[in-house]
Amino acid sequence: MGEKKIKESISISGFTDSQLMEMLADGEKKALAELMKRYRTKALNYAYRFLGDFDEAEDAAQECFVKVYYNRQRFDTQMPFAPWFYKILSNSCRDRIRKRSIFTDFLERFKIQQKIDSETAEQNNFANPDIFNKALMKLPPSKREIITLRFTEDLSYEEIAGVLGISKGTVMSRLFRAKKELEKILLLMGISL
Repeated sequence: MGEKKIKESISISGFTDSQLMEMLADGEKKALAELMKRYRTKALNYAYRFLGDFDEAEDAAQECFVKVYYNRQRFDTQMPFAPWFYKILSNSCRDRIRKRSIFTDFLERFKIQQKIDSETAEQNNFANPDIFNKALMKLPPSKREIITLRFTEDLSYEEIAGVLGISKGTVMSRLFRAKKELEKILLLMGISL
């Protein structure tokens, strides 16, 4: 019996994401479990960087997988899965932002910490993920999103364009502006690049 489980897990884990979506569309629920196994951590990381709250990130990631399941028939198996997935996840995060009026909360939380005193800044460095996350959270959600898609999720310009529904050129210009703003924030925090 244990041998049968191993064979089943090996056989399903060998499929591409698009093949798993095709299987899911045909009613194979193990395909969703495999996709969740592959993308859960990525979804949580992305949602956390987007929302800045772990509980909200968990909810957004879970909601995303539910939407993947309910929209399984709409997925075009000729297209890559990741951009479609991240578009759903981005929309889930945006919905959460709208629902809790994060903009007001966001500004209030970070007005308190606009600058880190020079002693703290000297003790930290850019490699510290906490410093990067603090700086990232000071960006507007749209800029935070594009930075996260590019540098955390490692999506190409074309994939980001698909996720956000914009042209590759727009991705490049928005990313440029987001990086410049992030650099300014890091400088204000005492981190020189």
